Amino acid sequence: MAKSGPQPGIENELKARGITVQWARSIKAASGLLESALSGTLVITELALTDGNWRDLVERVRAIGKFIPVVLLSSTRTAELWWDALECGVGDILQAPLSASLLCEYVVKKLTKEK
Repeated sequence: MAKSGPQPGIENELKARGITVQWARSIKAASGLLESALSGTLVITELALTDGNWRDLVERVRAIGKFIPVVLLSSTRTAELWWDALECGVGDILQAPLSASLLCEYVVKKLTKEK
């Protein structure tokens, strides 16, 4: 999930590693994708989206009733954000900007761990 869309190289690098990527710029668009989400799904989101924020997205993911890990991508890693994110069920916060290769490495490890 990103307001701005994918960074160059991320989608191609993930696809090269056998990972399917679907981008959504809003919670509404993500909801349709999440309804049909398969096991091995991971949501990475920015703090603000076009129709809400990360908390709204986490609520929507939890309402679906499937275990889908949510990770925040943020340039801010304050203690307040960490506590708020943990209380809402977010699994991790990644420091932005993040290179395509580091993000891909993280996604592969996270999805391998979830299996």
